[in-house]
Amino acid sequence: MFTLSYAEAGMPGAQRLKEGETLIGRAPACDLVINAPTISRQHARVRLKDGKVSISDAGSTYGTLVNGTAIKGEHELQPGDSFIVGHLQFTLTKDVQESEVLSDSHQVFEESHTIVRKIDDFGRGATGPPPDIGSSAPTPAAIPGKLAASNVPVAHTPGGLAPPGPTTSRRTVMPTAPAGSQTGLVPVVDRERRKGPERRKVNLGRAAGDRRSGRDRRGGRLLRLLSDISKTLVTVQPLEQVLALVVDLVFDALPADRAFLLLRESWDQPLSARVMRARDGSVPGNVTISRTVVSTVMRDRVAILAKDARYDARLDASSSIQSMNIRSFMCAPLWNRNDVIGVLYCDNPRSKQFVEDDLEVFTALSNYAAVAIEQARLSQQLLEETKKRERLQRYHSPGVVNRILHSEASIEGRFITQEREISVMFTDIVGFTKLCEHMAPAAIGELLNDYFGRMSDIVFEHEGTLDKFIGDAILAVFGAPFDQPDHAEKAVAAALDMRKELARFNAERDGPPIRMRVAINSGRALTGDIGSSKRKEFTTLGDVVNTASRLESSVAQPDQIVISETTRARLGAYFHVTSLGSFAIRGRDSAVEAFEVTGSSDTS
Repeated sequence: MFTLSYAEAGMPGAQRLKEGETLIGRAPACDLVINAPTISRQHARVRLKDGKVSISDAGSTYGTLVNGTAIKGEHELQPGDSFIVGHLQFTLTKDVQESEVLSDSHQVFEESHTIVRKIDDFGRGATGPPPDIGSSAPTPAAIPGKLAASNVPVAHTPGGLAPPGPTTSRRTVMPTAPAGSQTGLVPVVDRERRKGPERRKVNLGRAAGDRRSGRDRRGGRLLRLLSDISKTLVTVQPLEQVLALVVDLVFDALPADRAFLLLRESWDQPLSARVMRARDGSVPGNVTISRTVVSTVMRDRVAILAKDARYDARLDASSSIQSMNIRSFMCAPLWNRNDVIGVLYCDNPRSKQFVEDDLEVFTALSNYAAVAIEQARLSQQLLEETKKRERLQRYHSPGVVNRILHSEASIEGRFITQEREISVMFTDIVGFTKLCEHMAPAAIGELLNDYFGRMSDIVFEHEGTLDKFIGDAILAVFGAPFDQPDHAEKAVAAALDMRKELARFNAERDGPPIRMRVAINSGRALTGDIGSSKRKEFTTLGDVVNTASRLESSVAQPDQIVISETTRARLGAYFHVTSLGSFAIRGRDSAVEAFEVTGSSDTS
C-alpha cells in the first residue's frame, strides 16, 4: 500500500494511492484537492499500476519537482522519494504487510549471547546491567526457544500478537532526563544529498569514544542522548516524517546497518513495515525478521539484544538470519503506558556491535518514538475530524454534526442515501432580480451573506438541514439525516421565526425592504450524500421536493407561508392555518390543496 504524506497549513495530511490515477490540484474534481495559489487547477498526476508508482506534471504553472529536479514526462517514484507540487512537499511511502516481512523459519535466542530486558526495568530507571536470559529476571514466557523448539508461532491472537492489558490511564507520558541534568546541546537538523531517499541527520553530540569508554561515562552519554532525542521528537509532525526521523535517530545514535519500524493500527490488526532502510539510505530488499522475536517483544513487553545470532544452534542454515549475514540485532517495543503499537528493530552483519548501553538508548528511543507517533496520529485525527466538521457544518447544526460524527449510520461523516419521511422548505426573495439592478456586485454579495446567515441560524435552531442555496432561494429539510417525528412542526416553526427575523433585518438595514415567500411540503424523499466518487454533497430528491418548489413559485404570495395538505395533517392545533383552496401544479395530474400559516398559539 502506497501513501503520499504532506503538511498543509501546518497540519499533517495523507492520501492513500488507489490503483490507477490520482490527480492533485485545486479543482474540486481532483482526487486530492489543495486550495493554494501556487497549485494549478490540475497540477500533477500520480499513477499506481502493477505495484509501481509514477508521477507526471499536468501542465501546471509552477511545474513539479522530484528530489529537487523539475520533471518532464513521466517519472517513476521509489518509496522515500519526495516531490514538490506548488509549495507543498509530498513523500511517497510504502507499507509492507506483516506476512511479507515476518518469518517463522527460525528461532534467534541463545542464552550466552542474548539479553532480554523487561520494559518495566527501564521505566524504573534501573542502573544495573540488564539481566541475561539465563538469569532469574525474565519469565520463561520471554524465551520462545525454551517454550517450543518447533517453528510454530508463539502467540495465538490475530496477527500473532496479544491484546494489550487493561489501561489505567491514556494520558501521554513523555520520558525525561533526570532532574538537574544539563546537556547544553541542541539537536542540529539539516539535509544531506545522497543516493536514495533524503534523510535528516540529527547531531546527538556523541563523542567517538563514548560508546565503549567505561561505566564512568555511561550515565552521562545516556542522559545526553535521551535529552537530545526528546528535543528532536517532542514537536508534533506529520506521521510519515516522525517515522523517518525515528529511523534517522537510530542510525545517528547506534552502530546499526539496517533499521525497521513496524506499526499496527490497533491491537487486533497485523503489523506493517512503515520504514525499512539501510544506513546508506537504500531500501533493503527481500527482508524477513523473526516473527518469534517480534511477537515476544510485543507480547511480553521486553527489549532484546542478540550479540551474535550465528551461535544459536537452533538456527536453520537456510534462515534469513544467516542468508542476510545478520550477526547482531536489537528489537524493542514501541510502547507508551500499557499500549504497544509496534516494534523498532535494527541489526548489523558483524557480531558484538551492540552493548548493553545501546539497548538502554534503543529502548528509550522506542518509548519516545511511540509518544511522538501517538501525538502525530492524534494530530492527523484532529485534522480529519476538523475537515469533516467543516463540511458538515455547511448543512447541519452543531448538535446534528456531533450526532453524525458519532453515528453508526454515517461512514466517515457521510450518509448513505435512504428514503425518509421529511418536510421540505423552500424560501425565495421576492423581486430579487429587480432589487439587484441598482446594486454593486459587492453589495449584493454582502446582502445575501447577511440574509443567508440569519436564515441558516434559524434553520439550525429548529434542527433542520440546509440542502443548498439556489441563487437567492433556500432549500431546507427537516427529518434528515436523523428521524424527527415532529419534522413538520419544526419546519413551520422555523418559517415563522424566519419571517420575524426578516422584519428585524429590514429594520436594521437601509434601502427597500426585502420580502420573501415560503412553502413547505411533507412526504417521503431520498436523502443522503449524492454525487460522483470525487465529490458528494448532501441532497434531497423526490416529488415532495418538486411540489414544495411549485407551491413556493406558483401559489405563495409575498410574506406568505404556504403548506400542503400533507404538512397540515402532521400539525397539531398549535398553529393557525387557513385554507387557500386547490391549485393545479405543473408536473402533477391532480390539484394540490394549499394552506396559509398565519401564526401560532403564542403569537401576540
